[in-house]
Amino acid sequence: MGLINRKANFWIRLLATIIDLLIFIAFAISSSFLVFNYKLGEYINKWNYYVWLTLLILMLNIFWIIIPILFQGQTIGMMICKIKIIPQEAKTKLSRAIFDRQRLFAFTWMIIFALFIIFVSPELFIKAAKINRNSGKLETLERVFVLIPTALASFATFAEIFLVISNVKESRIGINDNLSNTYTVWKNRFDKSEEIQEIKAIIKPKIRELPNLKYEN
Repeated sequence: MGLINRKANFWIRLLATIIDLLIFIAFAISSSFLVFNYKLGEYINKWNYYVWLTLLILMLNIFWIIIPILFQGQTIGMMICKIKIIPQEAKTKLSRAIFDRQRLFAFTWMIIFALFIIFVSPELFIKAAKINRNSGKLETLERVFVLIPTALASFATFAEIFLVISNVKESRIGINDNLSNTYTVWKNRFDKSEEIQEIKAIIKPKIRELPNLKYEN
């Protein structure tokens, strides 16, 4: 008999996800005060806009890629909830499993913020943010530039909500678990598992020796 980590249930996984998101959102909002003067509705320095978005991309990489690799499959929220990510197959490296798992989250949001840098200038960002406060309108090309990252952000949000809901299973294995070949398990809770050993019988041909027979006439 052997021991394996018990798979984490939906609620503890949801709690860990919420903690991670709250930490990142708190960082994003607090750092935005270095970029925007909210009272005046303008930039402190418009070039800080690009620095801010680049910093958000960097923090996504740190929170969901680097920290889990350095801390054995745990984000900050997972550390608090005492759960972790492990590969389904022992031969798979943890770093590869983390990368595969974040294709639909961290990497997607890195792309979204990069699209804001490419398509949405500091002036356009402020103009779009003020659109509901005044009668100003965006030009057609400006709408397209704003729509590209915001539409992808909306799609990513709904997709990630769906992935989280998919964890509500008796098997405790969600869609993202299957896509990345990983499990989310308790760090210090275990179940018993029988070790199954496959015995392969190798059958080799055996030379058969016939007895010497003497015939008498």
